[in-house]
Amino acid sequence: MRRRVGAFSLIFAVFTAIFGIPEASASATITLTEPTHRQINGQFIDDDLAKSLQADGRLGQIVFNAPIGTKSWVIDPALIEDVIAMSNGYTLTSGVQGSRVQVAKDWLNQLRVDLVGTKVVALAYSNPSLYWMNQLSPHIINYVLAISKERLESDLGIPVEAPSGYSSHSEFAISKADIDSIRSDTTSFSNTAPYIDPQTIDNFRLGLVRILNPNLTGDRRSYLVRDYTAQAYAELHLVHLSPGKFTVTSRHQNLPITLTNNFPTDMKVTLRVISSNPKILITDIPVQTIPAKSKIQVMVPIEVLTSGSSGFSVQVVASNGTVLGDELYYPLNLTVISPIATWFTTGAAILLFIAATIQSIRRIRRSRMGRTNE
Repeated sequence: MRRRVGAFSLIFAVFTAIFGIPEASASATITLTEPTHRQINGQFIDDDLAKSLQADGRLGQIVFNAPIGTKSWVIDPALIEDVIAMSNGYTLTSGVQGSRVQVAKDWLNQLRVDLVGTKVVALAYSNPSLYWMNQLSPHIINYVLAISKERLESDLGIPVEAPSGYSSHSEFAISKADIDSIRSDTTSFSNTAPYIDPQTIDNFRLGLVRILNPNLTGDRRSYLVRDYTAQAYAELHLVHLSPGKFTVTSRHQNLPITLTNNFPTDMKVTLRVISSNPKILITDIPVQTIPAKSKIQVMVPIEVLTSGSSGFSVQVVASNGTVLGDELYYPLNLTVISPIATWFTTGAAILLFIAATIQSIRRIRRSRMGRTNE
C-alpha cells in the first residue's frame, strides 16, 4: 500500500513539474473592472486603457491567460462599454485619434471565448463605493444594480446574473468643494430630466457613479467632477437667450429678443423681465412655447416715460421652476420725447406765454396811466 502511495506521489510530482499545478480552486472566479478612462461625452482622457488591454497589460494577462478551471466571471459593465467604444474607433481629449482599435477588438474576442460555458455575473456599474453612493446619490442605488445586468447582457450578448450588491464600501476622501459640486450638478440634471431622452438621463446618472470608483486617483476624480459640472452647465444652457441692445425712438415699442431651445422636446417657458430704472414700463409677456431644436423671437413690449439710458434683464424659467441659461441684460438708448417731458415743456411754454402777456398788459396800463396824468 505504501509503495502504491509512493508511486502515485511520484507520478503526481512529475506531472505537476511538467504541466504546472491545476488552478481550478484558486481561480474559480475572475473579476474584471477598471476605473473609467472616459468623459461623459465619450472621449478618452488618455490611452492607458489600451495599454492595459494588450497581452502583456493587466487586463490583457487576465483574459489571454485565463486560468484553467475558471468557473465564473464577475464583470464591470462600465469596463466593457469603454472597450467597445474603443473598438469602434475613439478620440482622445487632446484631439488625437486613437490608434489601438485592434487591441480592443482582440481583447473582446478573447473574452467572449473565455466566457463560453461559464457563469457571468455583473459587477455594480463602475464598481462605486456604497458608502459614497449613500452619501451622494442614495435614490439610484437599486437602479445601478438593475441597469448593470441590463447593460452587460446587451454588450456581451449572453445571459448574465444581476449583482447581489456593491463590492466596495470604501470611505476614500473627497474634497468639500467636489462634494458641493456633485450635489449641485446632480440637482441640475434632475431638473432637466423631464426634457431629455432616457438614454441621456442614464448617461448623466452613471457619470456620477463613475466618479465614485475607489480606485481613481484624487486628481482623476477631481477632473471627472469638473467634467460632470461642465455637462450640467451645458444641459441647463440648452435653452438660452441671444444678446442684444436697442435704440428706442417711439413711446411704445416691441423689442425682439431671440430664444433658442436645443432640447429634444418642446419647451414651455416664462420670461421674467425686470427694468433697470423707472424710465420704462414693461408689460408682462405670456408663456412661450419653443419647439424642439429651434429658435423663436419674443417681443418685449415697453413704454418709454423719459429719454436717457435704461435697460432690462431677462430670465428664462421652465415650467417646473428651473432657471435655464444665463440671465441676460439688454441695454436701451431712449431717444424719444416722453409724455412727461412734453408736458413739462408745454407747461413751461404756457407759463412763459402767460408771464409775457401779463407783462405786456402791465406796460399798456402804465402807458395809459401816464397819458391820463398829463
